[in-house]
Amino acid sequence: MNKVLRKRLGRELRSNSGRYLALVMLIIMGVFLVVSMVGSADSIIDGTDLKAKESNVQDGQFSVFVPLDDAELEILSEGGNIIEPEFYIDMPTEDGKVLRLFKDREKTDLVNIAEGRKVNSRGETVIERRFAEVNGYKVGDSITAGGVTLEIVGIGSVPDYDAPMRNLSDTGVQSEVFGLLFVTKEEYENICDNTPQKAQEYTYSYRLGENISDDELKAGIKDLDLDYTKVGDKYLIQALSEAAENDAVSDQNSAAPVADNLTSFIKASDNGRIAAAAGDVIMNKVGGLIAGVIVLILFAYVISVFVVHQIDQESSIIGALYSLGVKKKDLLVHYISVPAAVAFVGGLFGTLLAFTPFGIGMQMSKSYSYYSLPDVDTVFPPYLIIYGLIMPPLISAAVNTLVINKRLSQTALSLIRSEHRTAKYRQFNIRSRNFERVFRIRQMMRELRSSIAVVLGMVISMLVITLGLNTYSLCTDVRDRNIADTKYEYMYLYKYPEKQIPEGGEAAYVEGLDMQLMGYTLEVSVIGIDGSSRYFDALPEKGKDKAVINNSLAERLGYKKGDRVTFSDKASDTEHTFTVTGIAEYSPGFTLFMDRESMCELFGRKADYYNAVYSDRELDIEEGRLYSVTTKDEIRKSAGVFIDQMTSFIAMLLIAGSVIFCVVMYLMMNVMIDRSSFGISLIKIFGYRPKEIRSLYLNGNLIVVAVGGLLAIPAAKFLIDLIYPMFVANVACCMDISYEWYVYVLIYCIMMLVYLMINKLLVRKISKISPAEVLKNRE
Repeated sequence: MNKVLRKRLGRELRSNSGRYLALVMLIIMGVFLVVSMVGSADSIIDGTDLKAKESNVQDGQFSVFVPLDDAELEILSEGGNIIEPEFYIDMPTEDGKVLRLFKDREKTDLVNIAEGRKVNSRGETVIERRFAEVNGYKVGDSITAGGVTLEIVGIGSVPDYDAPMRNLSDTGVQSEVFGLLFVTKEEYENICDNTPQKAQEYTYSYRLGENISDDELKAGIKDLDLDYTKVGDKYLIQALSEAAENDAVSDQNSAAPVADNLTSFIKASDNGRIAAAAGDVIMNKVGGLIAGVIVLILFAYVISVFVVHQIDQESSIIGALYSLGVKKKDLLVHYISVPAAVAFVGGLFGTLLAFTPFGIGMQMSKSYSYYSLPDVDTVFPPYLIIYGLIMPPLISAAVNTLVINKRLSQTALSLIRSEHRTAKYRQFNIRSRNFERVFRIRQMMRELRSSIAVVLGMVISMLVITLGLNTYSLCTDVRDRNIADTKYEYMYLYKYPEKQIPEGGEAAYVEGLDMQLMGYTLEVSVIGIDGSSRYFDALPEKGKDKAVINNSLAERLGYKKGDRVTFSDKASDTEHTFTVTGIAEYSPGFTLFMDRESMCELFGRKADYYNAVYSDRELDIEEGRLYSVTTKDEIRKSAGVFIDQMTSFIAMLLIAGSVIFCVVMYLMMNVMIDRSSFGISLIKIFGYRPKEIRSLYLNGNLIVVAVGGLLAIPAAKFLIDLIYPMFVANVACCMDISYEWYVYVLIYCIMMLVYLMINKLLVRKISKISPAEVLKNRE
């Protein structure tokens, strides 16, 4: 008997080839998206970790106000610590870009060459990979920055600038306007000595010796007694002279131009530039695996509807087989074999397609188009192969077993009589004299399983579409608000402030604090201003524990006026708590605004200290006094980086969600017509016209889709909004992901339009049902 049942499998596949082909395509698409997304995440995570280890990635870094001498470096190197200077200067190009110049590294954070070679003589440079790609530089080209022309001999990346952000407080990577250059030690010193550049940043990377902690190294740095007079920097000497005139040279904390020994200390785990790509895709991995299971369960449920329909059609045959001694388990295996096989084939092709360059390779290209990464190998983790090949048939078999087990548990006589088709509907008592209304309600209840599948398909597809729309909304919102809220044209960040504030400039005091958000360390900028500002919508109150927060902090963390907020200063190992006195309309990054005098008191500065100047025009400031200059034009260019990078991802989500919606709706409504073919044939004999038949059998579906859409759209929006902050936890930005009212209306209208198009196709199917169908099914 089992041999006879096996022969029926091929016939079942042939007779419903179109239906199963559509299901295979759905499963292929679902598995392809999940496996390619998760596989690319694994490739990025494992590959960048391996390359970082090969490049001796730092355990952390620290910056000091003046460079350490050999004796001080020797003290810090005790116990096996490796300390390497990674000094840099920022050099502007003629077209408004900024290139950060480093010496070639020798011990830590080694340059990984993607093209060309490393530098070995003066006049040569290795350019950071992402900047080169965005701006079209190749090996053999020349590049000019800060008045110096260098020949590009190599293109590469470094693990400490995995995300090549100019500042850790930046909202995102801005490779169009910022990149890195690496030159020989001799070339670096020559540029510093002979060209007018901005002030150097004295940063050191470190790798800890055995049994030595970050805190122990930090304590050792603080114990150093740095001698500022040993540095032959004319601006530092001038700063010390000005401090002496103010009788403040004996107190370094009160000397306006002089900072503490340790200006920053950042562990690698807290550095947003290090392992940024891996941190970004980890959520793709977790979310992809979970979403894949949910989608596969939906597809399995859709398949189960077909199987139940098949059992209903063949109930008399099943009853006869039971009478002949066929066991229930044999029939159960028989009816789940085709769905499991379909799911396996879909999973197989989906997995194979995902492991091609069009799958994992394309997904990885999204990371390469944003982060500055070395070339990494594609990995094929065994668990992912098992996931793609075993999960689809396993879930299909499990869901179908649960669904059809009850159908096959009836007696042989009840199956032969097809009693299950009508018994459970007799209890419905509908108080209406309108025949069409009563008929449609009963028809909807008969097809409740299919209706549930339609609604679930709508919810799943709307989850995917809403994720894409949220991403688009966030990216465009960040772009538009960052540009609108940047009201200054120039921001000058000083290392050695002048005694007098430059004419036409507005002085401010800027510091950086840190906060933890979902496992990520993000920088919070603290800006001290004097009362009402021309450039910031904030009016901070006096008091070193009072601050105005920007709307990015308010939107992301739910802070409101009167709340107490705490941020940390990693360099000094202190925490600062503020009372929120207001919310400023300023979106770039996470920002606090304080009264400048109160902020100076909090951080131990002179009451009139400043280190930043904002202006609506270019100011005449000596380059050597500055760390950096940021223009609104740079901000404008970089503000659209998110939408540029995420366009393909958004399109993929919108297309995938739309396909799921269309296919599930068509398949389910199609099976509803198949199940009702006997009734349609019968009422055709009674003389019902096509319009009346459509009203009886299809208009009820309109109610299901209309009501389901009204539920699915807000439900999907609510769920995605709930989890969306996890997808952008590593980005310090505003987060208004609300839609205009007309977006919801547009989505709903498109949904109904798709239904009407499918409805037209089903009308054709109804017209093909012959009245002779009744004769085929007579008792």
